[in-house]
Amino acid sequence: MSTSNELQQQINEFEAKLTELRRQQDAERKGERTQAIAAAKELIKNHDLSASDLGFSGKGSAKRVTGDKRNVVAPKYQDPVSGKTWTGRGKSPAWLSAELAAGREKQEFLIQH
Repeated sequence: MSTSNELQQQINEFEAKLTELRRQQDAERKGERTQAIAAAKELIKNHDLSASDLGFSGKGSAKRVTGDKRNVVAPKYQDPVSGKTWTGRGKSPAWLSAELAAGREKQEFLIQH
């Protein structure tokens, strides 16, 4: 029969072996990742691909571009001089703020449908 000390020694040896196997696994994954990056870079170079071609925003993130999921809202107001429009949502555009500051009413810029 094994003594408590012998069992503890076996546990310690197995834990050390497990730690070593996990370290080896991590090293292999890093090596595979490095190879995958090199292969991807080669494909990008050979086919002259851009971040946009690959569906990336190009702003340093690797988020996939899946399309804008916001609702499209028709413009509600229009500047008669420049033709610029505003939906009425969010901050008022500079052209409308300037007109309102000059004493005009927002309703004057409503788009008539």
